[in-house]
Amino acid sequence: PKSPGDAGDTGSSMGRKIVRLRSAEGDTYELPYEAAVISILVKNTIDVEDSDDDGDTNDGEDAENDASEEMYEIDIPKVGTNCLAHVVKFLRHHATEPMHELQTPLNGTDIDTILASQPWYRNYISDMDRPMVFRLVQAANYMEIQPLLDIACLRVSTELVGKSAEEIRIILNLPKMTPEEEEEARKKHPWIFE
Repeated sequence: PKSPGDAGDTGSSMGRKIVRLRSAEGDTYELPYEAAVISILVKNTIDVEDSDDDGDTNDGEDAENDASEEMYEIDIPKVGTNCLAHVVKFLRHHATEPMHELQTPLNGTDIDTILASQPWYRNYISDMDRPMVFRLVQAANYMEIQPLLDIACLRVSTELVGKSAEEIRIILNLPKMTPEEEEEARKKHPWIFE
């Protein structure tokens, strides 16, 4: 499947490196090497594959194969298909228009203000439902994609600003504390309950 928002590739595939990412369900997404290696997990996996192949020879293959694209296939077993589609969309865009690093302190308390100068990234993360944002945090952490982790965590944090402990518990889908746990938490972290 193609990832949401994919544009057609108008360039020649001759001599290009392509990475095929396989989701937990087995669906695959192809993207250019330059986009894929924004993920440290993907980059390290490719580096290991390349070092394993250093001793291989190309005997018996014709010259036509030498000019074709180089393909890497990488399993991403902890990321589901729908989430991986969003990851690939982010990587493709980031490779051509990198996201500016988020400056701290933040220049606002909402996504529209903080990402005002980066409309694609603002729309990308704002248009996503909360459960997908949480899956994206996990995927970005697992795949070691710092800019994606930053923007996904930014979205979560802006939703928590000004919320009570109970509202945060509901948003984060945390279990209710027992009376004993709440008493202990109030002693250790009274600011949470203010």
